[in-house]
Amino acid sequence: MRTERESMKASKSIQVAKKTIKVMIIVVLAAAALVSAFELCKICATYITEAVTKGNLAPFRPDSADGNNPESSPQASTANLISGLDMPDAGSSAPAFAGSPQHERIIVNQSIVDLRDEVNPDVIGWLTIPDTRVDYPFVLCADNSYYLDRDLYGKDAAAGTLFMDFRCSEDLSDFNTIVYGHNMKNNSMFGDLSHFADTWFFDNNRYGTIFLDDGTYTLVIFAYMVVSATDEVVYDPAVDSAEYYEYAAKYARNYRTPDTSANVVTLSTCGYEFSGARIVLLANIA
Repeated sequence: MRTERESMKASKSIQVAKKTIKVMIIVVLAAAALVSAFELCKICATYITEAVTKGNLAPFRPDSADGNNPESSPQASTANLISGLDMPDAGSSAPAFAGSPQHERIIVNQSIVDLRDEVNPDVIGWLTIPDTRVDYPFVLCADNSYYLDRDLYGKDAAAGTLFMDFRCSEDLSDFNTIVYGHNMKNNSMFGDLSHFADTWFFDNNRYGTIFLDDGTYTLVIFAYMVVSATDEVVYDPAVDSAEYYEYAAKYARNYRTPDTSANVVTLSTCGYEFSGARIVLLANIA
């Protein structure tokens, strides 16, 4: 009799244990669902915040930042801006260029000045690449980490802000000007740089534009690469030009012959092929 009672007790214990396990599983699954929902909400909030910020900045977008292809409608480069400068008197022998002692600095893109004055003094210019979501202002400050998680208004933002390497000159005078941006999953910021891994996309999207307050520059894209975050060639503003071009030709995933007499812009974002991977898009400044 005692054995039968013990068996019944053991059976009840097993049933209780099974119910407890089921409850625990349900609790764990519910908790996981709540965490996933919370993370999803955070991601959605990040995308919404970035979109709102971009919308707020739209009035400052340079009027000519429309993705014109130089083959069909040449964009103004520094060399093409002479026609817009104040010309000297007939007796003068040469035009007075921006920055000359007798003239004030010529402002070509007033919207950049307005953006710097009204929103953020760290603003340097505006970068756009046709057929991508890359269409943002970019900044320069003394700390490369500052804008990783701040928007242009200085508020916390996972999408951050596009920024130049603090070692670079704001007038693009370095051989290698480096601009960083996050690789967002909705392809905002620099998320679309990964599209250049596709040969067709690379072949059919050759140009970008940088707008500074005193000039507009065409970017002629010539290489797509995946490198390490510690790469000593592509992340050196003062790298030897011959070394840089040779390195790009050797290791680029997609490539076309660049103008080796021109300076370059290196656009950089996170990659996921290996730990510390970075996607970089290289372009001549025309």
